[in-house]
Amino acid sequence: MSAKEGWNIISEAYQDSVRISLEDVHYGPISPGEKELKLLGNVVGKDILEIGCGGGQNAIVLTKWGAKSVGLDVSEEQIKHAKRLAREHKVKVLFYVGNMEDMNMFDDESFDIVLSSCAIGYSEAPAQTFNESFRVLRKGGLFVFCVVHPIANRGRALTYSGRKLWGIGNYFDRRKRTWTWKFDKVSAKFNGYHRTLQDYFNPLASTGFVVEKILEPEPYPLKKMTEEEKQKIPYYWEGSEKEYDIWRRIPYALVFKAKKPMK
Repeated sequence: MSAKEGWNIISEAYQDSVRISLEDVHYGPISPGEKELKLLGNVVGKDILEIGCGGGQNAIVLTKWGAKSVGLDVSEEQIKHAKRLAREHKVKVLFYVGNMEDMNMFDDESFDIVLSSCAIGYSEAPAQTFNESFRVLRKGGLFVFCVVHPIANRGRALTYSGRKLWGIGNYFDRRKRTWTWKFDKVSAKFNGYHRTLQDYFNPLASTGFVVEKILEPEPYPLKKMTEEEKQKIPYYWEGSEKEYDIWRRIPYALVFKAKKPMK
């Protein structure tokens, strides 16, 4: 099953089961967002493209902050949700259905920032996504994206002597794997692609990007937070509480900030 087919099946259930902020840009579950990490800078008046925009929450937030936002996603159902959400919040965002590996609907050097949150990991050809992002960015433009950290993506939970641990078999095993995302009434199979840190960094550099930062955000201290404080987490789902003992000790998200050179 393709990512497009899978997301079309689970879109509604997914959007109902997670809480994604409409006041902050998220960079992965239970992790700090843009208000804390400050990766994008002042976005007022900037042309921003979010690839793999899903339900459109980040693009809507950026529009509220004064940007001119565009969202791209492979799933028609996700884009339907995004358009509905934008109407509800009375913001103008242009949403497109399409692939991040071939963004031919956009002209060269038409954006100041390209953003992606937890979407490039679904791509079969991330190097092509990097090439396309480089093409549509203006000189000096930013490319900020996050993926599931290779350590989190490759490992699995273990229990040893009553302790929850995270075991990693072969970090360099890049074989495609298939996994099922289950909700109460629907489920869908997705293809997973494990990539190491160098599998992201080297194609970025080869494309021409200058990598300015690599971040491994520490999760919020859920067990010390009030319910009111948890409401402000940019991306939260109930499973966060169950998995917290693991996620507080290993990085879940890997965030890159790269720039297209001026020359």
